[in-house]
Amino acid sequence: MIARMEKIFIVGPKRLAPEILFMLQQAGVVQVDSLPRDQLGAYQLEPGEEKRLRRWDAVATSTDHTSGLLGLEFGAAVEPFLGDLEEAEAIASSCEQRAASLVETRERLRDELQLIGQYQEVLEHLAAAMQGLDGSSRLAVIPFIVERTEDLAALEQELSPALDDRFLLTERPVGNLIVAVIVTLKRDAEVARGILAHAGLHELPRLGEYARMGFRTMAARLTARSRLAPKELAGVEEELRHLRQEAGQELRSIWSQATDETNRLHTLRAMASGRYGFALFGWTPVSQKTGVIELLNRQCDRILYTFEPAEEHHEPSLIPVLLENPAWVKPFEALITFLNTPRYDSWDPTWITATLLPLWVGMIMGDVGYGLVFIGVAWYLSRFVRRNQVLKVEFFKMRLAPETVAQVVRIMKPMIVWTILWGCVYGECFGNLFHRLGVFGTAHHPGLIPTLIRRTDTAATATLLILVSIGFGIIQVLHGFVLKAQLSRRHGEKKPFWEASGYFGGVFALMLFGYAFMTEGYPRWLLIAMFAGAALFVFGMILAKMPLMIAELPTQGGHILSYIRLYAVGMASAILADLATDIGFAFYPMGGIAGVFMGIVIGLGLGLLIHALLLILLTISHVVQPIRLIWVEFFTKFDFYTLSGRPYRPFKVQGGAP
Repeated sequence: MIARMEKIFIVGPKRLAPEILFMLQQAGVVQVDSLPRDQLGAYQLEPGEEKRLRRWDAVATSTDHTSGLLGLEFGAAVEPFLGDLEEAEAIASSCEQRAASLVETRERLRDELQLIGQYQEVLEHLAAAMQGLDGSSRLAVIPFIVERTEDLAALEQELSPALDDRFLLTERPVGNLIVAVIVTLKRDAEVARGILAHAGLHELPRLGEYARMGFRTMAARLTARSRLAPKELAGVEEELRHLRQEAGQELRSIWSQATDETNRLHTLRAMASGRYGFALFGWTPVSQKTGVIELLNRQCDRILYTFEPAEEHHEPSLIPVLLENPAWVKPFEALITFLNTPRYDSWDPTWITATLLPLWVGMIMGDVGYGLVFIGVAWYLSRFVRRNQVLKVEFFKMRLAPETVAQVVRIMKPMIVWTILWGCVYGECFGNLFHRLGVFGTAHHPGLIPTLIRRTDTAATATLLILVSIGFGIIQVLHGFVLKAQLSRRHGEKKPFWEASGYFGGVFALMLFGYAFMTEGYPRWLLIAMFAGAALFVFGMILAKMPLMIAELPTQGGHILSYIRLYAVGMASAILADLATDIGFAFYPMGGIAGVFMGIVIGLGLGLLIHALLLILLTISHVVQPIRLIWVEFFTKFDFYTLSGRPYRPFKVQGGAP
């Protein structure tokens, strides 16, 4: 839910402003805002404070740069830095210089190794072919690479008339390529290079320290460096690893201290003040108010403070929003704030997301075996959290901090539970594996555990599961319209209220009409309710002055049918899982003892491989489809995306409470 907020005003002597800000920063629960400067001016930092601000800014920039060079990901927990500004500057500067030097050396060695890999063999053949001609004072040697011998023939035809046959063109095969050399007089070198470029070919470059070397010297140099450079690179990597271990925590502490100092000085400069006093304005959650009062009472003889309730009806967009939810709901807040922060006078849909998303993911996936696999995945991810280690996903070029990984694991846990529970309901474990082994049973194929709903038996269960899916849609879509009507009434907005009320009545009437049409029955109670809903729709459309609602009504009703994807996507997943297991079992009866053994090995391996591919390819879809229903079909009903709020950002220390 959205936490209740209160305003806080603090006034006192100007000399106490830094001390009060330090106290509030340690408390970490007050969001400090600027006051209007109509009668009070801005707080002016002393020259010494301005100098300290610049120096701490430089330290923060330096440590941030060093962390990027070293590939460090700072965690939330940090030991406080106990040194002073001068010591922080010295450590930050030393680490930055050392890291920059090592990284520069590493990149140079990597480039050199890449050059060696590309040209070592080529240069060895060139050196053997040239026999020192590239050192001649009268001859020019132009090496290049071609893919086809036909290109050399065409090039020779262009060179002959242009150079009057004053050249030599020779080649040697190197792997799939051909290394060729043009030897001509130095006065004709530019003409030869021009013809080479016209043919779409380019002279082999000589880079860096190799630019002035002959081919024989270059080949010898590259051969020697091919042995030494990998060892040097390994040594540099080891030094960087040692520097990360040695200075990583200290750099984090210094960065945290520098950031806290600069934030405090920037906030101080943004405060309002007069000649002798200061004024501070901020917001604090009501649940944290007691702690702030206890903190400020320590200075009660030197400052004045007061709290005021937030004016929800007059300034909802200005009030910062803090979501306060139970521990089991908390991880799902990221799926809400990722899209939008709900406005202070709006509604927090986190608990709906935390309840329905895992339920629907489990309903779609519904497989005991897949649930056990995801238990293993969650355990593997938890290792990164326990080690405070960054998770690198190279395929997507992603780097996930331990806090992010922990949040992913917490979101996965209820999904895993529901996946296993629905798997027991469907009687599925890696598709129909447990049916084949006699663990799950049906009326036609007895087993140890009876299957409640065999979803792949479409003739028997499709109607039930489709109705369950549509039932979720009816409840959620109508709930969205009710929320919009309630919020509009609270905000005193008549047009959105009647729009939501009209759509509620219209969709309700469509739902009843669909039920009557499918059942071919029109009882009186249903007709009364259907016409009442239609009347509410017409009434709402007229009062909202929105005649186009009649064209939009089928779309709103269609959003309910969109929930059928909960059945359809799950059904497709179950069929593919059954197919994977069936393919594996198809290899079992191969004949003979050896055939049976090979059938088991090949069938098991192939079945597991196909199941693994299904998990990789379909898992994203199994999560995206349910979250789409919440984000699109539900959130759009109560204007979640238009009622934007302001995130609560308390003034606090970077590393958490010291």
